[in-house]
Amino acid sequence: MNSIISQNLGDNNSMKSPLTFSWIAIFSDGSKIEQFENNNEHSFQEVQNKINELVYFNLTDKQGHLFSVNVVQGLIGYNDLVFSYREVKEKKENVRLIFFRRHKVEITENNIEKSHNIEYHLGFQYNQNEYNRQIVLIIDSQGSWVLGE
Repeated sequence: MNSIISQNLGDNNSMKSPLTFSWIAIFSDGSKIEQFENNNEHSFQEVQNKINELVYFNLTDKQGHLFSVNVVQGLIGYNDLVFSYREVKEKKENVRLIFFRRHKVEITENNIEKSHNIEYHLGFQYNQNEYNRQIVLIIDSQGSWVLGE
C-alpha cells in the first residue's frame, strides 16, 4: 500500500499523476509550513488554522518555477519578480488567499484511467469599493499559466 506522500511525490505508479507543485506558507512571525517536510505531508488545514498570520503562499516545482502570493499587499509574483520593487497603486482591503487543485481524469468505457492532469489555481480575492474582486492564475504541471476567472 502506498502512502499519501509516495502517491503525491510520484511513486512508480505511471497512471497516477503526481503533484508537480508543492506549497510553502510563510507567516508574519517568520515561521513556515512546507507541504512536504521530513517525509511528512502537512495538511492545508494547518495553513488555514493560521490564515490571519499568512504573509506569503508559494507554489514551487523541481524545474525552478516559483509562484508566490503576497496576501498582505495583494500581489502575485512569478520566478524572479520580486515584490519589494513593486509600488502598490491601490490599497486592497480584506485580501484572502485562493488556492485549490482541479483534477481532470479521463476514463475509458471500461472504467480504466486513461489520463490524469492537475491544474493549480492560485491567487487572491479582495474588496474594492464594496465589490469582491479576484485574480487567479491557472497553472499546469509544466509551469505554464494563464490568468483565470
